[in-house]
Amino acid sequence: MAPPARSRRQGDPDAQIAPLAGYSVAVASERRKHVLAEHLAQAGARTIGVQASRSIPQIDQTRLRAATDEVLAGPCDELVVSSAFGLRSWFAAAGRWGLADALLARFGTARLLARDARAADSLREIGLSTVWSTAGACTEDLFRYLLAQPVAGSRIVVQTDTVSLREPCRALRAAGADVVEAPTFQSLRPAYAEHLRRLVDQIVNRQINAAALLGAPATEYLLAEAKAEGRLDDMLNALCDDVLCACLGAGTAAPLVAWGVHPIVGAAPFAEELAVALLEALPRTATRLEIGPHALELRGQAVVLDGRLIPMQAGPLAVLRALARQPGRVVSSAEIRRSIPNWSDVDDHAIEMAVSRLRRTLDGADLVHTVMKRGYRLAT
Repeated sequence: MAPPARSRRQGDPDAQIAPLAGYSVAVASERRKHVLAEHLAQAGARTIGVQASRSIPQIDQTRLRAATDEVLAGPCDELVVSSAFGLRSWFAAAGRWGLADALLARFGTARLLARDARAADSLREIGLSTVWSTAGACTEDLFRYLLAQPVAGSRIVVQTDTVSLREPCRALRAAGADVVEAPTFQSLRPAYAEHLRRLVDQIVNRQINAAALLGAPATEYLLAEAKAEGRLDDMLNALCDDVLCACLGAGTAAPLVAWGVHPIVGAAPFAEELAVALLEALPRTATRLEIGPHALELRGQAVVLDGRLIPMQAGPLAVLRALARQPGRVVSSAEIRRSIPNWSDVDDHAIEMAVSRLRRTLDGADLVHTVMKRGYRLAT
């Protein structure tokens, strides 16, 4: 995704505003910094990396043995190798089971697709010679290549080293391939539970505008944390109403769908496509109004007033949203409290101060009017 033109300076009405400027997105994956965050930052978003799960390069003997038996039960047309270490670990385990020779023979007739030069070398070490690898050293590129081919009826074996590869495997199955996943890793909860706890807080308190989940474990661990904290219903309500949820694929989304949340997914199970989906969906959440001579757009954590991007604190922006739902109508302090999540204890003075800060932030534009003893209204 190419980076958009960026604003020359805040408040410059002649500068082009990045499409996701003013939005905040949490990216939950097994990494502290995911490539999806880079794509979103190029489009102007503020991103928050959350390690929601972790993968360790350690085989689960039971799962890998079952996968090995499944591989040997049929032909192998394509072999995808995602890591040299994983392949070596697999063959070491197969040797202990007395299956290494049978596994090697099964792969002898397959097309060999390796993530990078090291993975290709690991195949050559066991006696396989004709190997294809990617220039970008990216397993996802191998899946893109396969998904661009007619794979219906093919039997594809994938040595996986990360949970995110489950989604491309799912896409290959949807295209008609018989896919056998041989996992050479284990997926665990994040080392620090506070990462997930903080994400639950950010969703419930509407401190982010979108949550992007990359891999089913990220979804499952987030739901488990919210349940343990007694905030599952609050989080699900936020994801249904105010916080856009995006998932790498249908498998990642499935646990949320079961709870009535319907996340967006990309056109394909890769970070680039998910970034495009967010780039299309987030701007649609903005509220756009024409107020006299002024053009006003309410984004996640900022407003665009007459072509100027103006960052705004959460309180004043929440009040502005409440007024923007009914432009021209007087809205009482009690109605403002009821319309904003977690504001039930906010008193009238605090709302008055939020309105005052809102007026200052709007830099002299006479958009918010006070109607004595009745409330506030947005000019028409």
